[in-house]
Amino acid sequence: MKTAFALLFLGLSTLAQADVSLDYPSYTSITWIKFQRSAVVKIDTPGYPLWLMDKANAPILHEQAENFYWPQDKPSAVLLNITMSLDNKTLLVNHKPILPLADSNIPPLIEAYQVPADITASQIKGLTSNGLLNRHWEGLTLGWRYLALDYDRLVWSDPEQGPWQNHVPTLSFRIMGIGAHSRSDVLDSSKQKVLHITLADSNHGSSNSPDRLYGITKIELKHIEDSYAYVPATEPERKECTLSSWKCPDKGLYREGAPWYRFIWRERFDKYGRVGSLRHALVKKMDAVLRILRDAGPSMVLSFIILMSAALAIMGIIGIVKHCVGKREKRIRDLAEDDRLLGVKEGDDEMDFRERYTDEDGEGIPPPLPPRPVVAEKDVLIDLESTETA
Repeated sequence: MKTAFALLFLGLSTLAQADVSLDYPSYTSITWIKFQRSAVVKIDTPGYPLWLMDKANAPILHEQAENFYWPQDKPSAVLLNITMSLDNKTLLVNHKPILPLADSNIPPLIEAYQVPADITASQIKGLTSNGLLNRHWEGLTLGWRYLALDYDRLVWSDPEQGPWQNHVPTLSFRIMGIGAHSRSDVLDSSKQKVLHITLADSNHGSSNSPDRLYGITKIELKHIEDSYAYVPATEPERKECTLSSWKCPDKGLYREGAPWYRFIWRERFDKYGRVGSLRHALVKKMDAVLRILRDAGPSMVLSFIILMSAALAIMGIIGIVKHCVGKREKRIRDLAEDDRLLGVKEGDDEMDFRERYTDEDGEGIPPPLPPRPVVAEKDVLIDLESTETA
C-alpha cells in the first residue's frame, strides 16, 4: 500500500512538473511567430552575466547608459528574431541579411537584446507584441540590455558557392563573443549551443533563380560537437591580416571563395570590410577621396559662382562706361555740326557734314581740328653800332 501511494505521488508530481515545463525556458527556446516565416529563438549564454539597469538614474539614450548597468551572477540569454524577407529570398537575423549575405566582403553587425535565461515563451511573445524585436525601441535605454554579437556563420549549400539545384541551404550560427558598449567578452565555445536553420525553395529551382521562394522548414539548437561536419568546430588559427593579402579570407569553410568569412569578430571588420587587408585600404582611401570631393564640391561651385558674378559685374561696368563715353562724344559731334564749329563754310552744299567725315567703309572718323593760332612776329631793330662797339 505504501508503495502504491509512493507511485501515485510520484506520478502526480511528474504531471505537475510537465505542466510547469510547458512554459519553462529550457524547453521553449524556439517560439514560432508565423510558421515557415518568423520565429524567436532564445540562445543561452553560459558564463556571461545578466545586466541589471539602474532605472532611477539611467539616461534615455542607450549609447549614454554604459555606466548604468550592473552585472549579476545569474544565467542570461539573448533573443534572435528569425524572419524571412518580404520577397522570401533572404533569411534575416534581427533584421540583418544572413542567408545570403548582402555583401560577402562586409558581414553584417548583429545585435540582440539580453533577457534572463528563465524567460518564458509567453513572455517572449509579449515582448514581440510590444515591438521589442521589431526595432520600435531601438536606441533607447531599456531593462533588456542591447548587446553586439561576435558570431560563427557557416552555411551548407550556400547560394554564393552555387548554383545549386533543388536548393535546401542550412545555416549554422553560434555566438562566440558579446560586446556591451566598450566591454567585450569571449564565450566558452564548449558551453554554447549552435543554432541550425534549414530553408527550402518551394519552387525547387536553382539557387540563383530570380523566382526562388524560401521558407523556414526547421530550426534546431544543437551542441557544438554535433554541429560541424568536415570542418573544424572552432577557428583553426588567428593570423594577422596584412596588406599582402587582398581579402584575408578565413579558414574552416566548406569551400574556398565567397563568402570569404566565417568567424565574424567585430574588431576585424568595419564598413570597408576586413581591417588590414589590401582591399580594405584601397576602399577606405577611395571613400576618403570621394568624401573630399563631395564636401568640396559645393564650395567649388559657390566659388565659381562668386568669381563669375564678379567678372560679369566688371564687364557690365566697363560696358556702361563705354556706352556713356560714346554717347557723350556723339552728343559733342552733333552739337559741333549744328554750330559749325569744325570749319565748315556756309553755303558749302557739296557734301553733308556726316558724309564729309565718313571713310570708305561707312565708319565715322573724327573731324579735323581747327588751325592752331600763330603769333605774328614783330619787326626787331638791331643797333649795329652798339653791337660793333661791344
